Amino acid sequence: MPDYDNYIFNRSELIRHILIPAAIIMFLAVLCYNNILFSILLIPFIPYHLADSRKKLKEGRKWKLNMQFRDCINCISSALESGYSIENAIKEAYLDMKLSYSEDDLIMRELKGIITALANNRTVEEVFIDFSTRSGVDDIKSFADIFATAKRTGGNLILIIKSTADVIHTRVELKRELRTVIASKKYEADIMKLIPFGILIYLRVFSPDMVSALYGNLFGILFMTIVLLIYLLLCRISDHIVKIEM
Repeated sequence: MPDYDNYIFNRSELIRHILIPAAIIMFLAVLCYNNILFSILLIPFIPYHLADSRKKLKEGRKWKLNMQFRDCINCISSALESGYSIENAIKEAYLDMKLSYSEDDLIMRELKGIITALANNRTVEEVFIDFSTRSGVDDIKSFADIFATAKRTGGNLILIIKSTADVIHTRVELKRELRTVIASKKYEADIMKLIPFGILIYLRVFSPDMVSALYGNLFGILFMTIVLLIYLLLCRISDHIVKIEM
């Protein structure tokens, strides 16, 4: 089963996340230095882009798993209220989830793995703790800890899982609403990132004399390099402001 804290690019993702920044680098070299050879100066941007993309894809996968786990725990809670044991409730949840999810979805693969582990005489506590450790998702970790404690102390498992499912549902809905609000701000920030290059393109096309002094000399190279570094720093700050911690 996958370790959700370690995202591995597939071949198409790796090619895409190398070709796109490479094209951007060549464009910036021509736009800022008027010489494609200066793209060499911007090559360090590719590893940075790969690391940043891997982090965003990892966070996106965790968020998707969090959403799917909310539906899963609700199905388990409903099955328990119908009189199923926890083991059979997980099997019923898997059957219910098949109506909404495909076999390739993250939660379906996890449920299938859990059912297989239970068939091999592993305890429910063990499989949930293993799942929570690999997921790195706070809601799943909380559920696994609460479930393990309830099993050890002999608490009312049905009531505990139902109340935990309600808390997880509320937290996920709150996060989703927050992400919806922040999404528009991210879009605005992305537009703002393009404005400096739009202005520079406009000046180069319609008023080339105004920026001609910045090309073909040491001062222009240093000036553009400093501006690019400041721009990247501001982009980093902007991304940090609108970031949502999962």
